[in-house]
Amino acid sequence: MLTAKIGAGIGLAAALLLGASPALAAGWTVVPAPPTGQNANLRGVSAPSDTSAWAVGNSGGAANTGLGSHALIDHWNGTAWSQATVPAITGSVNLQAVSSSGASDSWTVGYQRPQRYTFVPLALHWNGSGWATSSSFATAMGGGTYAVGVADISPTDAYAIGDNTPAASGELAQWNGTTWSRVTYPLPTSTGFPNTLNAVSADGPNDVWIVGSYMIQVSATNLRYETFSDHWNGSTWSVVPMPLVSGSDTLLAYEFSSVDAISPTNVWAVGGSGDHVIGIGGSPSNTLIEHYNGTAWSIVPSPSPGTNNALTGVTESAPNNLWAVGYGTPAGAASAQTLTLNWNGTAWATVTSPNQGSPSVLTSVSTAPGNAIVWAAGYSGTTGSFNPLILQNG
Repeated sequence: MLTAKIGAGIGLAAALLLGASPALAAGWTVVPAPPTGQNANLRGVSAPSDTSAWAVGNSGGAANTGLGSHALIDHWNGTAWSQATVPAITGSVNLQAVSSSGASDSWTVGYQRPQRYTFVPLALHWNGSGWATSSSFATAMGGGTYAVGVADISPTDAYAIGDNTPAASGELAQWNGTTWSRVTYPLPTSTGFPNTLNAVSADGPNDVWIVGSYMIQVSATNLRYETFSDHWNGSTWSVVPMPLVSGSDTLLAYEFSSVDAISPTNVWAVGGSGDHVIGIGGSPSNTLIEHYNGTAWSIVPSPSPGTNNALTGVTESAPNNLWAVGYGTPAGAASAQTLTLNWNGTAWATVTSPNQGSPSVLTSVSTAPGNAIVWAAGYSGTTGSFNPLILQNG
C-alpha cells in the first residue's frame, strides 16, 4: 500500500488481547531507534519491505517551541535501526511523513522555519544512495505551507499535501518524475471558510485518496468542522461525501489523521472525535474509523478504552487484517499510552502494546503486502526530552 499519514498530537493506550490471527502471533515489542537524549520524536514510518523501512521526525528542538530542531531520518536494514545522513537545511526542520515505492524511491515531507513563525514546505527524496532536497516543492506548495503527508506511487508519480496557514487552506501537489506542481482539487462547499488536508494514500496512479476537514456554520454563533474526502480516478478529482458523527453538541468535531487506499473498493480512514478535536485544539475523546466500500463511506465501530483516545495511523497487513495505532489514557494512568487496534475482517479490537515511559505515543504505522513485519513509530518521554519509540509486530 502506498500511504502516508500526518503526524498527530500526543497519545495514550489501552489493551485487551484479540483472538488468534497470524499477524498477532508475535505481538508488539519495542525496538531501539536513535537518537536518545536529544528530544527526538518520529512522525511517520514507511516499510516497503522487511529489510528496508524508513521513520522520520525531528530532534534537538527546544521544549514546547521546537526551535532549533533538525531533520531526523532513521533506517531499518533488516537487523537494526540506524540514523541516516540528512542534507544540511537552514532553520528549524520538522519531517512529518514518509512514503516509499521501492528500495530506491522514497519521499519524506515536512517544513522548515527560517524564523519562528515562517513556514517553508520541505521535501526530501531518496534515490537509493542518498537523500536530497527538492527545490520545486516549495514553489508548488506555496509560502506559509507546512507539508503533512505524501504518497509515493512510483519514481515518476507521487502526491503530497500540506496546510497553508495564511490562506487557511489545504494544498495538494504532484511529482511527475522531474518537478512538483500544484494540483487543484474540489471542495464540498464554496462558503470560503477554512479547510485543511490531513492525509493522502494511493493504491496506484488511478486510485488516490485525500481526506481533510472543512468549516461550516451551524448557528449564528457556532462553527463546526466536518470531514470530506477527494478521489482521483485517473482523469478527475471528485468529492466523496463522508457521514457525520451523530450528536447534538455543536462543538463536536472530528478529524482523520490517516487513510489507507487498499483497492478501489476498500479504503480506510482513522482519527478521533470530541470537543475541538486533534488539529483544531483541545483533546479528542473517542477513536473514529470509517470505511469506503467502492460506493460510500460508513462509520465502523471502534474501541475507545480509557479517555482521550485518537488514532493516528492505519495499514493493511494481510487481506481482512488491518492495524490502527494511536494513543489513549487507560484507566488509572496519568498520561498518554500507546493504543493499537486490529481488524480481523469482522470487528476492531484493542491489542496489548508496550510503552516506554509516560507518555508513550504512536503517530504512524506501516507494512506492505507480503511483509512479515508491521512497524509503528512515535515517541515517549516528557516535553523537551522525547525519545523515538518504535514498535515491531512480526
